[in-house]
Amino acid sequence: MAIFAKTAAVITLACSALSGTAFADTYHHIDQLAVTVERQARMLEREVSHYRHTPEYGHLIADTKRLSRLAEHMHEVAHNHGCLAHLEADLRQLDSAFHHLERTLEHIEEDSFHGHGHIHGSTLHVRRLMHSMEVNIHHLQDDVRSLNRVQHHDEHFNSGRPFGHVDSRFYHSWPGHRSRGITIGGGSSRFTIRF
Repeated sequence: MAIFAKTAAVITLACSALSGTAFADTYHHIDQLAVTVERQARMLEREVSHYRHTPEYGHLIADTKRLSRLAEHMHEVAHNHGCLAHLEADLRQLDSAFHHLERTLEHIEEDSFHGHGHIHGSTLHVRRLMHSMEVNIHHLQDDVRSLNRVQHHDEHFNSGRPFGHVDSRFYHSWPGHRSRGITIGGGSSRFTIRF
């Protein structure tokens, strides 16, 4: 039984170290993406001048300022490794504000095409910026969900529940032989170490 305890302790320590490293690396990545999204939101604020001779210009200014404020706040929470639930809520608001702005821009472009207002210059770079920002926001949402799963796993592990367990099937693997083992994980990520 001493071998089992030592093996379990080594595996537990290794898994805890790996999940802590994964947690820190993912949070660093989230912070870097948040910086990018905040920068993109500020760039969008400057680009609204292309739409200054459209009826929705005031609405567009308000939308881009709101998007920038949300991006700045979300970056602050990410940078300070804030509460994941708070970060998820911020990202939902940011995603919603982004898609509202996207619909507003589509409406302005369509109205301008039909002679309601005038857009100055090409806005292809605005569309590219919007697309890149959307990809980054959705990437952030995926990463936060991933980080939440890691944190949930750590909380589950640290709550006193064992990471692995002795699989009694291996005590009776074949007649006359008593084999012991520890099974880690579950489903398709399950593996067993026999001793």
